[in-house]
Amino acid sequence: MLLNSSICENGDTVVTSGNRLSIETAAEFSRIVREALTASRHVMIEFEPTVEIDLTGVQILCSACKSAAQNGKIFSYRGELPHGLVELIAVSGAERHAACKHNNNSTCIWFGGT
Repeated sequence: MLLNSSICENGDTVVTSGNRLSIETAAEFSRIVREALTASRHVMIEFEPTVEIDLTGVQILCSACKSAAQNGKIFSYRGELPHGLVELIAVSGAERHAACKHNNNSTCIWFGGT
């Protein structure tokens, strides 16, 4: 699966993760997410189950979520969070189970909340 996006009938955009969300794919991932947030009110990431993700990929997810919230949009995921992302968040100490001030005081869906 490649990193790309598609617009659904209802106007939402789905971004597929491809096999890697890392420093090597950061520029393209950021561009695709920015374009999706410009085009749609709701953008969802659909993760490849075995996606390799590094801290750069996590930073882009967090930044996109903050940007969406600041512009009255929604940035979320569809399906399951991949094990690699959950594990990276846990081992990096980034887990949080509190409201995010940048996301309308909602619990962070990326760093431990649901």
